[in-house]
Amino acid sequence: MVCESQQRNGLPSIVVARTSVRRSIETETVSKFGTVVRALWPIKPALNLAQRSGLTERGAQFIIDGKRKPNARAALAVYAEIIG
Repeated sequence: MVCESQQRNGLPSIVVARTSVRRSIETETVSKFGTVVRALWPIKPALNLAQRSGLTERGAQFIIDGKRKPNARAALAVYAEIIG
């Protein structure tokens, strides 16, 4: 299986097994909580959130992507970073 990224017309596309899948902003969901986390920690946001809230990095990534609701620990970690 071959995985590559290509750039066409300003939009990245993903080539998987000789099939091109176009990525667009409309199809990707953006979580408001994830937007705040990425603004606070632009480099490795999932790792930073995981370390501060006691989550796994994968669990933190699910919260940032909007696939899970933020729990109290994650919300408190973000709140403490904002006011701190």
